[in-house]
Amino acid sequence: MYSYEAIVRYSETGGNKISNMATIANYFQDCAILQSEEVGIGLDYLAEHHRAWFLVSWQIEVVRYPAMGEKIKVRTWAYDFKASLGFRNIDILDENGECIVKAASIWSYMDTERLRPVKIDKEVSDAYPMEPAIDMEYAPRKVKLLGDAETIDTRKVMSYQIDSNNHMNNEAYIALAQEYVDDVADIIAVRAEYKMQYVKDDVIVVKRFIDDRYVQIILADEEDRTRCVVQFERSSKDI
Repeated sequence: MYSYEAIVRYSETGGNKISNMATIANYFQDCAILQSEEVGIGLDYLAEHHRAWFLVSWQIEVVRYPAMGEKIKVRTWAYDFKASLGFRNIDILDENGECIVKAASIWSYMDTERLRPVKIDKEVSDAYPMEPAIDMEYAPRKVKLLGDAETIDTRKVMSYQIDSNNHMNNEAYIALAQEYVDDVADIIAVRAEYKMQYVKDDVIVVKRFIDDRYVQIILADEEDRTRCVVQFERSSKDI
């Protein structure tokens, strides 16, 4: 298990001085990458071997959001490998050691020259100590669409949203999607299914479906191909 300690910064919070789901996704992504660097299978290793981890899906559940100035511990560990897929848990503990956020994620091990999933190299899987999976109700990888979504906006992928794989950063999908939720503090869970990557200057077509429990944001392209589905679960029925 890998962990790091942090203090929630003002820049990571909103008007209510608590963090949000995009901040959580950033904590989790950083923790996963820092572990890979520590075990020697980091960004340079992957680049040299023409490999990369592409996020397939997130499932994040929030008991409460960390507040500004709060000391937290972010932890991550692998709990399974299957062919080209890696399965990773991540959680956040408060100062009392209580789990306040937990997550499951699935990653695809990719050949970056052929842009195809490949079997995880033994050197890579052996580098990550295996730990038991978090006790949580694991949702399916695919997010089922709940109804007809309405097109509400178009955006363009900006340079600040691009990561080291020259794709739109995983967290940027969550940050963009939550812009279309009226009260982000009301979000208690998110599921995200990543289908196709955006690159700089791609046009993002934003669609939204809302019911009394969920807000689904479908991020598509100009050819109406779905690139990512983000589903937010709310704690109340207020939109």
